[in-house]
Amino acid sequence: MNLFLNYTIKKNIMKNLITILFILISYNLSSQKWIKDTNCDEQSYEVLNEALEHFFNLEHLMAVGMAKAAYMIDSGCECSKLILAAAASPDPNWGSRKAKLDDINIQLLTSEEKTWYNMLVATLTSDGETYRSSISAGLEANPDSPLVNWFSTGGDLKKHQEFADKFPDVASGAYNFLAYGYARGDVDGEVDFDEAYKAADMAQSLHAGPNSLDSKAEIAVIKGDYEVALSNQLKAYDYATFASPYQPKLVTYYRNTVKDEISKNLKEAQRAVQKAILDRNYEEFEKYISEDMQLISGDSNLQNFYEFNKESFSRGANVNWESFNLKDIEVSFSPDMSMAILTFYAEGSYSSGESEDMIDYSTRASSVWIATDSGWKTVHTNWAPYGGGSGIPKI
Repeated sequence: MNLFLNYTIKKNIMKNLITILFILISYNLSSQKWIKDTNCDEQSYEVLNEALEHFFNLEHLMAVGMAKAAYMIDSGCECSKLILAAAASPDPNWGSRKAKLDDINIQLLTSEEKTWYNMLVATLTSDGETYRSSISAGLEANPDSPLVNWFSTGGDLKKHQEFADKFPDVASGAYNFLAYGYARGDVDGEVDFDEAYKAADMAQSLHAGPNSLDSKAEIAVIKGDYEVALSNQLKAYDYATFASPYQPKLVTYYRNTVKDEISKNLKEAQRAVQKAILDRNYEEFEKYISEDMQLISGDSNLQNFYEFNKESFSRGANVNWESFNLKDIEVSFSPDMSMAILTFYAEGSYSSGESEDMIDYSTRASSVWIATDSGWKTVHTNWAPYGGGSGIPKI
């Protein structure tokens, strides 16, 4: 009996401790809410604020999913519809923002929420004056609302710092913005990558989402450190890999880490293409062209551009090459590393037709290569006589 009583007392104490812990957690969470006043019920309110946290950290796909979840929990949670409207386009031709705003029961919106609603309505007609006045009126009515104060920050670094000081628990987006300011030298006029990374880390500690990792990657790019950029972008991509918005830059960063190797391979590929053409080896040549985009060429005889295909191999049948050499190949990449432009020079000698007279060949040329799922492919070449030499004879 005493053992049973002792067990019961201990069990009740544990239950009380769990209850107290839950109350403490709930109290802590309540200090981190974006909206102080809403008609959403308790459960949807929690989900709604998570949706807002994702939204203001530019994780809109996650925000939309959580907003829909909040509405499923409580169909009277009209603020969830505001998130859906804000994530949609205001374009009158194809955007759905207006339709989503029309679906909102304005009577159920609180003062904070109406501020956002009025701002979104103003975006439908690009009414900047109404947009700004809605923020001012909202601030006057709700000076302690994180939501309304966030809208007032705009692109002002000082206001983002003030927001972080006033609302430290929901300041992830503000610290993320400040991180870029430090990286670009917009704070105190000097670039400070240490402070930039600290701010990004602070953003991540407040909101463990992919956006701050994506920001750390972009800051690393500004610094020129693509290894660090790739590492952080992989972590952002890992949140949800399918159709991830973080995938394109992931590819760009990776290619930058192996840029020298890609350049070397492209130089070798350019030489291989020219050798295949001279050897009349279409099977080898075909390895370097895209199935979706044919090679467009302009020869050194300065005739019209044409599509270089299997039939084109007969164009140079009357040219007998004694020597042909590419030299001084330089490679330049587009910013996203999806395209490369090669510039180079070619020299050699050839005879034409049945003549045994040798003609000095000297040209400058460029080629365009694109990155595809099956490797780099050439899509354009252009040749022109250079340095007193001749191009190929006209056809």
